[in-house]
Amino acid sequence: RCNLRCTHCYQEGGPGEELPFRDLLRILAQFKELVGWLGEEAEPFPVKGQINVSGGEPFLRNDFFDLLSTFHAERDWLSFAILTNGTYIDDAIARCLRGLDAVFVQVSMEGGKETNDAIRGSGSYERTVEALRCLIRERVPSSSTITAHRDNFREFPRVVQLGCELGVNKVWADRLIPCGSGSSLGDKTLTPEETRE
Repeated sequence: RCNLRCTHCYQEGGPGEELPFRDLLRILAQFKELVGWLGEEAEPFPVKGQINVSGGEPFLRNDFFDLLSTFHAERDWLSFAILTNGTYIDDAIARCLRGLDAVFVQVSMEGGKETNDAIRGSGSYERTVEALRCLIRERVPSSSTITAHRDNFREFPRVVQLGCELGVNKVWADRLIPCGSGSSLGDKTLTPEETRE
């Protein structure tokens, strides 16, 4: 599920059926078994698992903090990160995230205010910036990311500048993959020359 309808979203249509929590725990157990199996061959350097939780918007899940707490309890073999649009992060959420030892929280941003809000929805830019401020105040490792395409890739320096001003740990760029809701945006994908630029 997601509370935004970004023009380039790779998801199709409405939300699918959400897996019950017990199924997520079963998947986690399978992952632990896989990591253990890989670790048997990795001596003397044990293998550690990493899960990046994404969506939609992961904070919409009612039991999301139960899931993160389960990850935290398994931190001897598992680390995790969260990819979010940032609209649900406030000081209290950031404080909880700090206590759960997320490797990083990545917040999506598509350029300056006008461009971001045209892509992600009115008011989303301010909520994104505030989410990053909350994370940084609570010393949660944070990053901002842009999905680069022809309508916004030249604003990447603005995203970097804002990241520097706020004090994020990393600024990241992905490229548009025209599928899902963004399947009609094939003409917006970057050429090799634009990607180099």
